[in-house]
Amino acid sequence: MEKRTILLYGRTNAGKTAQIGELAEYVKKTTGKNTRLYTGDRGGLDTIRPYIDLGIIEPVELDGKDPWIFLNNACAGKIKDAAGKWSMPDNSNIGLFAFESLRSYAEALMESMKVKAAQNVSIGGGSNISFNVTEEGETLKISGSNMAHFGVAQGFMTEQVWKSQKLNAPYILWTSSVSKDEDTTAAGKILGPDVIGKALTAEVPRWFSYTFRIDVVPANGPTKERHVLYLGNHVDIGAGNAAGLGNIRMPLDGKWPDKNIIEPASIVAALELLEGGRKSAVDAIKKRLNLK
Repeated sequence: MEKRTILLYGRTNAGKTAQIGELAEYVKKTTGKNTRLYTGDRGGLDTIRPYIDLGIIEPVELDGKDPWIFLNNACAGKIKDAAGKWSMPDNSNIGLFAFESLRSYAEALMESMKVKAAQNVSIGGGSNISFNVTEEGETLKISGSNMAHFGVAQGFMTEQVWKSQKLNAPYILWTSSVSKDEDTTAAGKILGPDVIGKALTAEVPRWFSYTFRIDVVPANGPTKERHVLYLGNHVDIGAGNAAGLGNIRMPLDGKWPDKNIIEPASIVAALELLEGGRKSAVDAIKKRLNLK
């Protein structure tokens, strides 16, 4: 089965974690395999708890572990053994490796570097931001991040995402929060995945087979909140006509969807729609070349 690498990004409460559950169910139904979720998010796993209870999703949580070591092992497909050591298990029953989220892991890396700066560890050649505050006999050491820290975190995240895509499973999924930044190559604003800082916002979508943005339209009176999944690049009027980044890699002869959204949001519906587009491209080429 051809590997699919997917990036799903959106703001808080857009439904990213719930979509992991939907995709995990689809993977279980179509391949018979489970999902392993490596998560650094602090928002909890309540929306996918039934899948965890059924053993369909196997969660591995950051939970205060060193983020550098955690990510390095997670993106290699490792888990902790009975002795608490990172080891390579039999991953043949894993059909989806999911990582949540780019922003959460990057924040953990930045926090780790702030702590090291407070310990006078120089990172990236930049000067440390560190000072003491003392009052009533209590001393508190304050530290911060310098620009070098951003580059280190972005470089490490890039390396780990690429490594994760080498895992032997038909689906690799990363999530991220959304960033609204100035487009450096065109006028206006862009909505894209948030790693840390602005350097990777426009770059990350090209790392994946597919990039989808998910959003939530808040409830208004009797109207319930709505969750929407965008297909490809799009303009969001509600975000000041910002250009939302997306990537569906539809073949030239593929049948494009009638709309650029799926509502209610469904990553499975999006994947099935794109699979149909690829098949239509094959049929069109076969017809032109008179192939059977």
